[in-house]
Amino acid sequence: MFDDSTNTPRRNVLRGIGASAITATGAVGLSGLALADEHTYQNPVGPIGFGDTSVVRTCNGTYYAYGTETPEDVVPIARSNDLVDWTYIGSAFEMQPDWRDDPDAGVWAPSVNYFNGEYYLYYSYSTWGSQNNPGIGLATANHPAGPFTDQGPVFRAEDLGMTNAIDGELVVVDDTPYMVWGSWYGIYGVELTPDGRDYVPGTVFHMAGDMIEGAMIVRENGYYYLFYSTGNCCDGRNSTYEVEVGRSESFFGPYVNQNGDDLRDLNDHHAGVAVLTGTDEFIGPGHNTAIQDDDGDWWMVYHVEATDEIDTRVLMIDPIRWDDAGWPIVGDDGTPSREQPVPPAGADVCNYRSR
Repeated sequence: MFDDSTNTPRRNVLRGIGASAITATGAVGLSGLALADEHTYQNPVGPIGFGDTSVVRTCNGTYYAYGTETPEDVVPIARSNDLVDWTYIGSAFEMQPDWRDDPDAGVWAPSVNYFNGEYYLYYSYSTWGSQNNPGIGLATANHPAGPFTDQGPVFRAEDLGMTNAIDGELVVVDDTPYMVWGSWYGIYGVELTPDGRDYVPGTVFHMAGDMIEGAMIVRENGYYYLFYSTGNCCDGRNSTYEVEVGRSESFFGPYVNQNGDDLRDLNDHHAGVAVLTGTDEFIGPGHNTAIQDDDGDWWMVYHVEATDEIDTRVLMIDPIRWDDAGWPIVGDDGTPSREQPVPPAGADVCNYRSR
């Protein structure tokens, strides 16, 4: 992830979490206050420090969340039965992958999916500013809690002739895997080989413009929805992060927003139409994923850069509803909610398929 307003490495930003957010075992601390009662929860749900979160659901209904590298973990993992009450598990990696020789490189923005009979964890490996040939790598495991085995890079910026090959998102369309990626220099897609471990040369396509990142696709209502983050991240209470969206009847685009703007033509911060904007209580919401509950309803899982009580990233969830025109409404009509009904959970969903 690249923030054009600062040169501070994200790893240093995360080191500022502080001792109070780390448990005695070295785990990232949980909020411990998510359940308001047996029927409702309160944001934030925790865990503290989880940023750029990805969530996968197993067939028995258990959710696993993964976050950007922290001072304690190279991709921390937490587990929940209801998206609300989270238990820290450990780190997906014992150490950083060895295909970069830059000591300042960080492992960011995991995208975890069950694919080809394994759990695929795609990750960004980059230095702050992303000019030193960043790339997207892959690690695999037989269980969502790991251990994950690194498989090396899927592609790097120089492979595709463009910069900032980070923030990858696996999307499978008609049994063909694609990677959607990009940060501040355009959002792009590329076809992957059937095993998802390499890219297919000559298949890159443009999806959205500059000054956005963290792209994520949801298929619903006969459309592909491209959610993305824009604004300045990683600056605590001064962050201006928010989530915007466009949609298309084709995965390949063009994606347009509620104003009819082609996302490829938007090249400034906050140039689109927001579906999740921060408040004085929850600042800088962004870099989201989405997951369905037992009833098939969608939930956005994201982080805020700070709250009115703590100046660090923390995990949030909010329902996604749809208006009469099929556009998403997130949280409290476009802002992070304080309290919501607990998502339905507990079913055995071995035929469940996420995005």
